Amino acid sequence: MSFKTALLYPFSIIFIFSFNFCFSQITTKKTPSWVSIQSYEMHPNIDLNEISYGLLTLLSDEQIHIPRKERYIRVVRKITDNVGVQDGSSISINYDPTYQQLFLHEITVLRNGKTVNKLNINDFQSIRQESNAESYIYDGSLNAIANLADIRTGDILDFSYTIKGFNPIHGKHFSSGTVLNDFQPVGKINYSLISITELRYKAINTTITPKIGTYNGYKTYNWQTTNAKAPDFEENTPSWYLLYQNLFVTDFESWEAVVDWALNIYKDNLKPSKALQEKIEEIKDSSEFEGDRIMATLKFVQNDIRYLGLESGIGAYKPFSPNKVLEQRFGDCKDKSWLMVTMLRNMGVEAYPVLINSMYGESLHQFLPSPKIFDHVVVKVIDSTDNNLFYDPTNSNQFGSYKSVPFPNYGKALVIKKGTKNLEQITTKSEDLVEVFDTFDLPTVGGSGTLNIMTVYREAEADIMRARYKSSSISSLRKDFKSYYDTYYDDVEVLKDPVFDDDSLANEILVEESYKINNLWGPMVGNDKNIAVEFTPYGVLDVLVSPDEKQRKTPFALYFPTHRKHKITVKLPTRWNLKNETFNVNSKSFDFSLKSKMNSAKDILYINYEYKNKNSYVPPEDFNEFYTKMKEVEQILAYYIYIPKSEADNTSFRTPDLDEDLVSGITTLFLWAFGIVGVVVVGLVAYSIGSNRAKK
Repeated sequence: MSFKTALLYPFSIIFIFSFNFCFSQITTKKTPSWVSIQSYEMHPNIDLNEISYGLLTLLSDEQIHIPRKERYIRVVRKITDNVGVQDGSSISINYDPTYQQLFLHEITVLRNGKTVNKLNINDFQSIRQESNAESYIYDGSLNAIANLADIRTGDILDFSYTIKGFNPIHGKHFSSGTVLNDFQPVGKINYSLISITELRYKAINTTITPKIGTYNGYKTYNWQTTNAKAPDFEENTPSWYLLYQNLFVTDFESWEAVVDWALNIYKDNLKPSKALQEKIEEIKDSSEFEGDRIMATLKFVQNDIRYLGLESGIGAYKPFSPNKVLEQRFGDCKDKSWLMVTMLRNMGVEAYPVLINSMYGESLHQFLPSPKIFDHVVVKVIDSTDNNLFYDPTNSNQFGSYKSVPFPNYGKALVIKKGTKNLEQITTKSEDLVEVFDTFDLPTVGGSGTLNIMTVYREAEADIMRARYKSSSISSLRKDFKSYYDTYYDDVEVLKDPVFDDDSLANEILVEESYKINNLWGPMVGNDKNIAVEFTPYGVLDVLVSPDEKQRKTPFALYFPTHRKHKITVKLPTRWNLKNETFNVNSKSFDFSLKSKMNSAKDILYINYEYKNKNSYVPPEDFNEFYTKMKEVEQILAYYIYIPKSEADNTSFRTPDLDEDLVSGITTLFLWAFGIVGVVVVGLVAYSIGSNRAKK
């Protein structure tokens, strides 16, 4: 499923074109009589230092005549810097030729008080956009593009056009939306609607209200703003958070009305083809247990029906027949989900398609009811013991029991079931636990060492790793894994290729790696008279997100769900007696712990870390506590052992048993231990995770 209208995004959209040229008639036409021509200021009260890319939008005008199914667009932008000439010289208009017509009205350039007509139909060509081709989605839309000649800094480009035609899948319904500001200041924004029926509307992050009137017996709605300011952007804001001044408009009275609309698309009146019926019977006969049948159906749809979306026209919303999907062995999210629902229902299992917004699910309750706000379809199953289970048939190679299959943290969703009146909150049941077991063997002080790693991935993390090793060669994995450890250690040498052990029944993957680190010891930061070795819980660092600022107005995003345990075993070259220590940092948003233990009898040091996020974000009211607690974690995140260089070659030294009175305990940064020959310091030290954190 794909959007045909942009409900949420700012005006500046970067299109990616495929260079497959198509032919489509583009027509010129006078501006429709129903359009209200808008004025604008050539020098709005906007600080040009706040303008990016050398382009200032003076006017963004969108007017829709709903009964005529016409959408008028006018954009006036000024090139404020030479860097804006490149983008300012091009015009790109997207439309779907299966149900839409494009009419060009005016293209002019205002330069030094003179207006130059730039409208030339021969400057335009239609090419197939297919911006989602890399995701195997083909929507059939075209882009009418023109690259204008002789455009200069200081020019004001003014162009307008009308697209006639609404997607027929929506019938008589209308819903749309826009934003009343942009990522940078805008001189004037105008949004107008002409409608037969009364419309519902809702604005977020703004107090702007519409002027409501009449036109030739129709109702009119008009929103206007001048010198619209950009929102305040903060680092690491969740993707679902609505930063812009969003405006939603709809004639759907409720979510139940959207469900009723969708039920006409997902009609449960299919007679399975012979091939489909045979597949259903095959799965039924494979097991008498309902859970096994559910899991077998999911695996079949995920792994045997490849993902491919042909979504032109009504295909953006209406699934192909399950019979056809099985026959062609491909489909997009709605095709695969409807096939799975159909198969399960024919086995007596209760199942429903579910509409998802893969980005804005957490804030979906702020939207007005509309089918256009959804971009994905999944499946809900209610088993015979009333367990509510969710599956995404577009994933692949998922394993485990039917009750434990990982499902993304999509937030709220709309279940297409007769009588559904509200959005349903989907709460992930996964922890996505990853356990890392590091074993360091340090035969000498100052020499090289070996690092053997065993990592256990569970649930969704196992799915991610499974997809990675199934789609990659062992040589590329070896290279990628080594590059990862190169960021933490110098001169890493691979001792053997990574080994994968996939327990599909438990949905766990164990990965074993082995490395020699030739420069494990290095100069100590801040004191080059010492050499040190550092033990880093990179398994925790992968998911830690440390803020740079203490104050916050918007939510702060966290990896979720995430649970990491990193256990480090260090085989020391001689006996060092250290005090066992435990540290716990607990907040409303996460829990962190570190435990160190010295086995003096075997000269082995154990360092165990554990980290778990409690939510997918930190609300602003809890951010100060989160910031403070995270800084506490940073102070104790890495473990160092260091020794004077003069003692590095003295491999026969050993520390005596320490008297409790000699140990000062933990200061802000260090745990001190005193040896016979100089000072041997073993410490929990501050570690900057900002520059070393690996991406999840």
